[in-house]
Amino acid sequence: MNLNKTHINLIQSQLVRLGYYAGAVDGIVGNITKTALGKVAEVKQFPSFKRRAIAFIQFLCTQNNIDAGPIDGYWGPQTDYAFSVLKEVTETGIMPEPWRDEPPAIYNPNNWPEEETDMLETHFGEVGKHQKRLHLPYPHKLSWDKRHIVNSFYCHEKVHESLDKVLTAVLNHYGIYEVKRLGLDIWGGCLNIRKKRGGTSWSTHSWGIALDYHPEKNALRWGREKALFARPEYNKWWEIWEKEGWVSLGRAKNYDWMHIQAAKV
Repeated sequence: MNLNKTHINLIQSQLVRLGYYAGAVDGIVGNITKTALGKVAEVKQFPSFKRRAIAFIQFLCTQNNIDAGPIDGYWGPQTDYAFSVLKEVTETGIMPEPWRDEPPAIYNPNNWPEEETDMLETHFGEVGKHQKRLHLPYPHKLSWDKRHIVNSFYCHEKVHESLDKVLTAVLNHYGIYEVKRLGLDIWGGCLNIRKKRGGTSWSTHSWGIALDYHPEKNALRWGREKALFARPEYNKWWEIWEKEGWVSLGRAKNYDWMHIQAAKV
């Protein structure tokens, strides 16, 4: 993560407020800014300007009762979200209302079955069978090798039309620039005949009725306090899926925010 003028402007303005800095608030990192930041007791132990700057932002968040995680000088999803809140507070003087995910709407226009092996087998058949190639409305990148572009993949024939409809709606709503910025093109797989991680029954991936998106930012055990896709800018993403009856395990159970499936939980 690279600090930009927005971050530096806020840091400089807060250094002015605290009496450490008398230079220009211009978003440019110079020796005066570096020296001023080095005087802040709570962050001066960090070895580089970047870590001091991030730790200072985390410190400011803590002082404003905004949870940025530990003051460690590392920028993660929690610090990123906390900074957006801090910026609003410093600009308006008002703490934004806390947000949380609304309960997922209960739609099931395609009559997806419950996530029980016998029900899945009755509806979709044998694992790994009845697959159809989906040609994607926008290119995907493999999460483990982002140099590899994916233009199509196999999914179950019964979810093929719905999946195409969802991803087309995503592209129409966000546009390709936002799709890429938000990581809605970082793909972690669909058809994968395997047992559930940490379980003994077949994963819904085994029927080609589940997808993973951006696994590195939405780890299996992460809840909404860490998962990237739990943030408010992803609400429309989930609404589009849910209107077709797809289920986000993150929205439903607050773990595995990467995972979306055509089966009710």
